[in-house]
Amino acid sequence: MAFASLCPAVTVECGKVGHSAGELHVREFLDACLHLSDIPAHPVAPHDVDLYHTVATVRVPRVFSFGFGEQPVDICFINDLDHLNFRELPPGTTLARLNGVDGMPLEVVDEQGLEVAQRFFRVESELLRTHRAVMPAMLTLDERVIRQDCLGYLMERYPLPA
Repeated sequence: MAFASLCPAVTVECGKVGHSAGELHVREFLDACLHLSDIPAHPVAPHDVDLYHTVATVRVPRVFSFGFGEQPVDICFINDLDHLNFRELPPGTTLARLNGVDGMPLEVVDEQGLEVAQRFFRVESELLRTHRAVMPAMLTLDERVIRQDCLGYLMERYPLPA
């Protein structure tokens, strides 16, 4: 949107670094864009665009141990957590099993720096679940990345400009 008044602009999610399928996808996309005969003057049909913006960053506090699949840790995320990226999750989607954790096990900070974990997640019968529909992005299984940066981001649908 920052470039919208200057020129057409797009962000392309290409998957994990080093995966050739993502690299091929972006190469084909850019080639197609560069070979357009013209840029249409009419607006894009709403059903042809899914526009999201990042609304929160999700972190695992250092006081908790965590893992994926079946492990004896405080927060045991589902084995394929990273497969939830860029998929709109309905309320009640299970993300993790909690072992001896009281309360909310995640830190979720919005764009203003406010703690908003309860807005997006709930703990129910030792399970961490989504509280509302949400689109995760950049969820990772890499423990080093999670500890140094974050577990991932949450996005919400953004209304198309008129």
